Amino acid sequence: MISKKQLHQALKLILHNGLTETKVRNSKKVVSFLPSDKSEKKGSVAAFRSKEMMINAKGFPISSYEALFENDNKLTHWTPNEFSWLGYTNDGSHHLKGHFERNLMQINTFVIDIDFKDVRERDLNQEKVMQSLLLGYVIMPTLVLKTDKGYQVYYVLDDPAFVSKKGNRYPVIETGKMISTNIKNEIKSQLGQVDVGCNNFGIFRIPREDNVVYFEPTMIFSFATFLNWSKNYYENNKPKLQVIDNKSKSFGRQIDQPWFDWLLHKTTIKPGVGLGRHNTILTLALACYSSSMNQSRCYNLLDQFNSNLKASLAQADLDRCVNDAYSGNYQGASSLYISELISTWATEAEKKNLNKAKSNRSWYKFAKSRAERKYSHKSEWKKDIVKLFNLKTNDKGSVIISTRTIQKELGISSSSLNRVLKELKNSNQLIAKDNGLNKKKEYMTLYGLLRQLKRKKEQYRLMLFNEPKKLLYDEIKTIYKRIQLVTQKNKTTVDADISTFNTG
Repeated sequence: MISKKQLHQALKLILHNGLTETKVRNSKKVVSFLPSDKSEKKGSVAAFRSKEMMINAKGFPISSYEALFENDNKLTHWTPNEFSWLGYTNDGSHHLKGHFERNLMQINTFVIDIDFKDVRERDLNQEKVMQSLLLGYVIMPTLVLKTDKGYQVYYVLDDPAFVSKKGNRYPVIETGKMISTNIKNEIKSQLGQVDVGCNNFGIFRIPREDNVVYFEPTMIFSFATFLNWSKNYYENNKPKLQVIDNKSKSFGRQIDQPWFDWLLHKTTIKPGVGLGRHNTILTLALACYSSSMNQSRCYNLLDQFNSNLKASLAQADLDRCVNDAYSGNYQGASSLYISELISTWATEAEKKNLNKAKSNRSWYKFAKSRAERKYSHKSEWKKDIVKLFNLKTNDKGSVIISTRTIQKELGISSSSLNRVLKELKNSNQLIAKDNGLNKKKEYMTLYGLLRQLKRKKEQYRLMLFNEPKKLLYDEIKTIYKRIQLVTQKNKTTVDADISTFNTG
């Protein structure tokens, strides 16, 4: 858990400079503000005092840090990305309005929602969760919050990505969604507990003194860094499909596949349960697009589908789904979303029929899984090695291990191990040094360094202003320098980070 001072630091770090410092009305200070560029524009975040109020949109807008800090520890949910404006409906219900995607002013953070079945499973898996949050060997989250049955993970940008409209599109939002989806998929592949249907830039748990289990303000990265990671992730993980050639019918187009026909006739899809109407219509539209159906025909088809729903989607939202699908930014419906929709809305009988149709009627054949292959890919060995080192990391943030032990633990050949270790070290994704213990070497990963840093910080705060504290300060500086090497942070940033530790 963290102190109030750290909490306010975390909130400001997430929101960057997106709110005014003081309240415009009913404040001891009145601020007159005229923005001259996007970086100086101020917005609002939506805040909620309980989950029930959040579900019923019974929140309120906050546009200043003064108001936010006055309500710290009293809120449960918020929107960590500012909107251009927020207000209340005029129907007497006093519901909050304005927190919709096209009204986003800037993107500050990507938030991932991880859920377990109960509190016990959540607590037992905390260390496993932390080990699964490393992206591309150099990106770690800024914050991890403990929720009722899981965790919410904040990957904070070093500078906000400002939203602007280009024609009928919002390129920053589209790119941000792609990055967020790839982060979810990567963590889901390791944990299997990630809510992939969670709104990418919607409402999340707010950091409080009693729910933050991890906070490292140095772990902030540029939008470009996340984008480069996302592109590499997609290239390494995109499904390699080929149609099976046999006597039965081949479902070459997505609109010819059994799931499409099943979903098109599903009328009970409603909001508030996993992937809802918006994701369903977008998935269907993407299938139409990938199958070379013209946009007008697709629109008519989905307009009829929407009309048949017991709770239809707003017409404007339907229009946007179809336009997004035909924008050229996507290749087709995601297999992950298709699986999630089937899992959420299909009855047991329907699931059985869909699985039977998939296996018997020549659906797509995916590239072999790792378990079916004789050889592993280099990227898979890299993940295995980093995961092993993270698991065996000691209190000093390192692991001392021989190559023979690594080979035995992972079942990797000597030549493959040497090649992968060399690449990890050359790219600064791994720090290695001899320790004089026979053929064992000492290795450090980013996760291990952060564990060590956290422990040293806690020791530092508990010590009095004495010589041992000065020595500890020097150790902290050394750890920061190592983190600088792994994350490729510039010297100015690291010096600013360590300046928070004075020697008295």
